[in-house]
Amino acid sequence: MATTAEATTRVWRRHAAAALASTVFPAVFVQAMLLANWHVEHPVFVPGDDSPGIAANGGNLIAVPMFAVAAIVCLLFPLLWGIAAFRTGQGKAVKDLPAITTVLQVVALLVALPAAMSLPYNWADVTALVAADLVALSVALRPRWPRRTSPGPA
Repeated sequence: MATTAEATTRVWRRHAAAALASTVFPAVFVQAMLLANWHVEHPVFVPGDDSPGIAANGGNLIAVPMFAVAAIVCLLFPLLWGIAAFRTGQGKAVKDLPAITTVLQVVALLVALPAAMSLPYNWADVTALVAADLVALSVALRPRWPRRTSPGPA
């Protein structure tokens, strides 16, 4: 049977892994913001349109501040997981913080997936986002998994 200190260390490591994995969310939004900003600074001129290129990049003009705000908001995920890891490492209860953070991450995934699909190498970003959510789900649901109570081989 594992001691309480060993169990606390395992839980602390899981929370720290979730904190590290959740840094993918702000990174994806920063990449999307930089790509949209590049399109704004390098407008595409449409021949015969007489526009300065702004019409073709109107969506990018709106996307830059939205992605910037999303990147700042998504910094909340590593912070919350870090708080959970720190409090668990000190032996204090974190109660519902992992579940709340996981729900927020899953909601953010709905916004982050379209942004990740617009990036170059989108398969890597989408895979990283889904993996970060799976890590968060496994950490949040771990206390609810049934324990094996069988005495083992006789």
